[in-house]
Order: sequence, then C-alpha cells, then structure tokens
Amino acid sequence: MAVMHLLSWWYSRGWSWILGRTKDRLGSIADTFSVGTLLRTMFSPWKQIQSPTTFRTFIQSKVDNFISRFVGFTVRIGMLIGALFSFIAVLAVGLVMIIL
Repeated sequence: MAVMHLLSWWYSRGWSWILGRTKDRLGSIADTFSVGTLLRTMFSPWKQIQSPTTFRTFIQSKVDNFISRFVGFTVRIGMLIGALFSFIAVLAVGLVMIIL
C-alpha cells in the first residue's frame, strides 16, 4: 500500500509540484532581474544622465547623450544575458528533476 501511495504521489502530484516550483523560480528570476523594465528601457540613458543642449554645446551634448545611452544599452544587455543564463539553468534543473 505504501508503494502505491509513493507511486501515485510521484507520477501525479510530484510532477505538478516540480513544474509549479520551476515556474515559480522562473518568475522569481524575472522579478529579480526586472526583465520587463530592462526591455522597456533598453535605449534609455544610463541612470538618466543627459547633458543639457544649448546652441554652443549642441554637438558635445549629443555625443554625451549617445554615450550615456550606449552605456545603458550595454549594461541592460549584460543583465538580460545573465537572466537568460539563469532561466536556462533553472529549466535544466527542472528537466533533470522530472527525468530523475
């Protein structure tokens, strides 16, 4: 009887539990890395640093603003790559747990 209980847990509730935990972990990673915010602000200036534009400093302010946006883009891409690796690791662990 105990074997039947163990088998019924593993082949019904156990798999749904593992899938639920994996889904929760993926959501936690998305929240931790703020994936939605990173995607929405991909081309925003880094830390909202922008140079004021005047007639005399037009070119310099455009270059400064471009550099600020480039730094912001680079940092955000790095964070998204970190989130992607974390997603892949959690999915791989979840898949291994289901297989085992």
